[in-house]
Order: sequence, then C-alpha cells, then structure tokens
Amino acid sequence: MVDYHLHTARCCHAEGTPEEYLAEAETKGLREIGFADHFPLGLLDYTPRAQVTMTPDELEGYIRQIEGLKNSSDGVAVKIGIEVDYLPGTEEKLAALLKKYSFDYVIGSIHFMEDWDFTHPVYADSYKERDLDQLYSTYFELVWNLCRTGLFDIIGHIDVIKKFGYRPDGSLEHYWSETARVLRDTGTCIELNTSGRDAPVGEFYPHRRLLETCFENGVSVTMGSDAHGPGQVGRYFTEAAELLKATGYRELAVFDQRFKSFVPLSW
Repeated sequence: MVDYHLHTARCCHAEGTPEEYLAEAETKGLREIGFADHFPLGLLDYTPRAQVTMTPDELEGYIRQIEGLKNSSDGVAVKIGIEVDYLPGTEEKLAALLKKYSFDYVIGSIHFMEDWDFTHPVYADSYKERDLDQLYSTYFELVWNLCRTGLFDIIGHIDVIKKFGYRPDGSLEHYWSETARVLRDTGTCIELNTSGRDAPVGEFYPHRRLLETCFENGVSVTMGSDAHGPGQVGRYFTEAAELLKATGYRELAVFDQRFKSFVPLSW
C-alpha cells in the first residue's frame, strides 16, 4: 500500500516531522510514501488570506529534507512530491518552475475560486451565499482545465467541493462521466483521498460513483491520506482498499521522476 499525500509543518497547518511520518508508515506496514507539501503560492504571485503554503525560500529546504529521508530509509520507499494549486493564468509560469525541480510526482489541486479558499473552515459559511448549481459547474470546469494543462500527474481530492456537505439537489452523474472522460483522455491519475472521512461531509474523495466511473474508463488510481500529522498516515486505508477492490481496481499507480508504473493493490 502507498500513501502519496503527506504534508509537513512548513505549510503552517500541519505538525510533526517527516521522520515521524515515516515511522508511522513503517508501523502501519506501508510499502511506499510520498510527501506532497503545498507548493509556495508566492512563486505564483498569489497571496491568500490565510497562510496555507510554505514560503518561496523554504522550497529548496523541503526538497533537501525529503531527499535526505529518501536516501536514509532502508524500509519504506520515500518519494518527493509536491501539491500545487491550479490557478488559471499561471500555467506558463508554473511549467517553467516545475522544470527546475526533480519531483517524483506533482499533485494538482483546487482550493481557490478567485480569492475564496473554499476548503478552509474559516470561510465555509460562504457556501450559504452561493448558488450550488453554479458553484459545482464552475468547480468542475476548473477540474477539467487542470487536467488539460498536462502539468500534473495526479489530481488531488477531486471532489473536495463537497467538503462541508454542500451539494446541489439534482444528479451529479454528468459531472462524474465528463470528469472520468477527461482524466482518461489526459492520462491524469486520480487519488483515493481518505481525508474526507474526517471532514464534515464524512466520505472519501472521490464519491464512490465517480470512482466507479473512473474504473470503467480505465483511469489509474493511487492513494493518499492527506496527512497533516503523523497519526493520520494511512488513515482508513483498510476500508479504502476494500472500496477500490469492490470497484474493480487491482493495482495502484506509483511514480518515480514523473514516470508512472503500477504495484499490486495489497499491503
């Protein structure tokens, strides 16, 4: 089993050391982990209302630290990843930045719609002021455009728009089918992100039906706990693995220097 979505204290909303995350992974019998802390928004000329990423001058230190852990670990394999916010209009700048670093994989995620961090609990009340049908339409357009940039290997917590339990009344099936098609056509890997179980929505990302549609379309999958503390490494992975198997998946995508391969879905 692999956990490709681990954070560090540099993002200002996580705790613990990378060594502690690794020790937890060893205890839980994981075969591979990947750190994917938040890419500095300052490098994309974006300043959020709350500090949620490392600063630009911390990026090199983050890479060196995880490289050191990668080289010293003689059990669980360690990969160096990064989670990057997709901000429309920054694609060219981001492409140039990513070429400077030797990440094993890049997770693309959406946390912002213009200046609204819709995943931050402090700003969750803004959902009450929104047209949920329009909100979901805007969000999934961003998802599809993220995939089409070709800049990302994995899309993170793909339906995180549901985090606080706000959903339109009608069917979301058209979003599931189009999202799976775009993932398939762009070769973007989806993650089964287990952190949603501890969010107000109380379920994994993605919704089971979206996961099923992805399998039906041949979309590859990996796993991530989105751990912001050592104790969250591999959270709910037994249940998540059972869900993947029930859906039809038998292997997980893993990455090395942006190259994708597969390992059996097992501990």
